[in-house]
Amino acid sequence: MDNTHLKEVIEFLGQLKEDPDMSKRFKEKADQIIVMLSEGSILAVEKALLVLEELNASDLSSYHRTQVWDVISMLESSKTT
Repeated sequence: MDNTHLKEVIEFLGQLKEDPDMSKRFKEKADQIIVMLSEGSILAVEKALLVLEELNASDLSSYHRTQVWDVISMLESSKTT
């Protein structure tokens, strides 16, 4: 994953965390993911995807679920580049 793409994902997660309507659980998971991606380990993307997929859909509104799927899509696409 190139650094520009990684920075975009981290920035997007940061914006989602700032949303006052976002669930507390998501905000905790977003913090974990940001740390993982910032460390830049080889498996960071895979770990981040696992954390996001663990989120219970009932914890998120439909709008926020869509936002989480956008992050997942960004991470998935980064695996192919």
